[in-house]
Amino acid sequence: MTKYLNITETGQKLVEWSEQMTDEPIITKEGQPIMVALNYAQIESWLETLDILQDKEFAEILSEAIQQDQSGQRITWEDAKKQLGW
Repeated sequence: MTKYLNITETGQKLVEWSEQMTDEPIITKEGQPIMVALNYAQIESWLETLDILQDKEFAEILSEAIQQDQSGQRITWEDAKKQLGW
């Protein structure tokens, strides 16, 4: 659930929120969204994801795997290990 907060509330509770933030609270001024506050762990996770997805070859493999999964093209874990020689 997204939280909408005004700029005054944001300033008063910033320290408290830094540890509690799990969603993306949208900070408002005069009822209009002006920014989104994310905690450090969320930013770090997003940056890591972006870094991974910038690898074009990996992104293509991931996209193909997602399409295969969605179309029901799956194998068992045991078969996957056999194919990998484990």
